[in-house]
Amino acid sequence: MHASRRLFVLGLVAVGCRLGAGDQTTLPPAAATTNKTLGPGDMLEIKVGDREDLSGEYEVGDDYKIRFPWIGEVDVKQKTHTQIAADIEGRLKDGWLKQPQVRVRVTERQNREVSVLGQVKEAGSYPFKPGLTLMQAISLAGGMNPLAQARKVKLIRDTDKGRQTFEVDVTAILDSRRADLPLEPGDIVFVPESPI
Repeated sequence: MHASRRLFVLGLVAVGCRLGAGDQTTLPPAAATTNKTLGPGDMLEIKVGDREDLSGEYEVGDDYKIRFPWIGEVDVKQKTHTQIAADIEGRLKDGWLKQPQVRVRVTERQNREVSVLGQVKEAGSYPFKPGLTLMQAISLAGGMNPLAQARKVKLIRDTDKGRQTFEVDVTAILDSRRADLPLEPGDIVFVPESPI
């Protein structure tokens, strides 16, 4: 790991709370924007009434826009699917269709990853899938290496109250003394090195 990245990660884990074997505290959810907003590479299925020429799948570009027939670019950044549908309906009413009925559905999400860093065999970012847990993420990274300090694994999450760090005793999960923790998109798992 590059020195600057290592310092960044160490800075993230400086403050937090500890989740031990007997602590069944549930983690706060990720920030609402993390779960709901669209990002580059996400796919939307847009249906406009019975207009097959307008209905179809559209990809969110790097500029957080989709290119839609007749009306051009539609900005989807920080918008829900309902807001996007209303925007397209409004623009189609403006000289194109009398009463367009637009439905928007997210069919595929990109850039939904969790990062596993520190003392694991293959540190990096891994695709998030619903139901992914802390132990599964560590497993995706090849497991902890012999230098890992399993009792002080850090889980870093952006919440509605800001970035929070939780210290997790992974040995308690392995020994079935506490439940595995569900992860959310954007979570960072940091496995520190044991002191010599």
